[in-house]
Amino acid sequence: MRKIRTSGLTSGDGKRGVAAWPKPPRPSSTLQVLGRKRVAPPRSGRATPYGAVVRAIAWHLRVGGPWRALPPGGPPWRTVYGWFRKWLEQGLFDRLLEDVARRRRRAMGRRAKPRLSIIDTQSVKCIPVRGPRGYDANKKVVGRKRVALVDAHGIWLAVAVVPAAVQDRDTLEALDPGKAAWPSLREAILDGAFTAARCQEWSNRHGMRHRVVERDPAQRGFVVLAGRWVVERSFGWLVHWGGLLRDRAGRLDVSAARMACAAALSGVEALLNPRLIQDAAS
Repeated sequence: MRKIRTSGLTSGDGKRGVAAWPKPPRPSSTLQVLGRKRVAPPRSGRATPYGAVVRAIAWHLRVGGPWRALPPGGPPWRTVYGWFRKWLEQGLFDRLLEDVARRRRRAMGRRAKPRLSIIDTQSVKCIPVRGPRGYDANKKVVGRKRVALVDAHGIWLAVAVVPAAVQDRDTLEALDPGKAAWPSLREAILDGAFTAARCQEWSNRHGMRHRVVERDPAQRGFVVLAGRWVVERSFGWLVHWGGLLRDRAGRLDVSAARMACAAALSGVEALLNPRLIQDAAS
């Protein structure tokens, strides 16, 4: 039988066919946040370092594909996915996203608690998996809708996922847990899809001023809307994560956790390489 070459996955000792864990993307440096404590994976007495699991999750989100496609040399895919689900149940990804947001704001010389927020949605296609989905008649997309809450600099504060059939004006309720983590917010900028009275009531209930930024009907071509372009850039930051180009999760909470994890890893990379982020923004 012909021996399959593991080009790009061989170890540095010169031995062919010895698979090694590929070099992870830079966001794996989030170990500074999670620490390096060794713990036992779910339903196992063996010890697996946090670092290996985080690198595997980062590789999965950056490259894409199913969990079973994780390359050899790292923890088994069941161990990685088991820890992902366990951290999801503990709310680790939401807390990590909040902590990274505060650190990024302090690094920019701003207060850790923002007062201005921007809300927008993004419809993405969904692969054939179990779970709720819908059809967005406006975007002609069968899949799910991501609801983003960012600050004035585009830093991710919270994220939620709903079926694509849900109208934008009805998606704000999904952001209730995320908004509860940021009681300092006093104003929300939204687009013309959030002009309904229920949207105004949602903002009033959370103690925020409701400001809708709409495009002038007389304008033609591409127009940059004040304030709203920031959240579009935040969505664009996640384009490099191949695992997020299509929704692969069977559950909505798992899909939101994948988004939060990728956003947190991107935020850690921005903390480690602030100059690269500034150059890209300019």
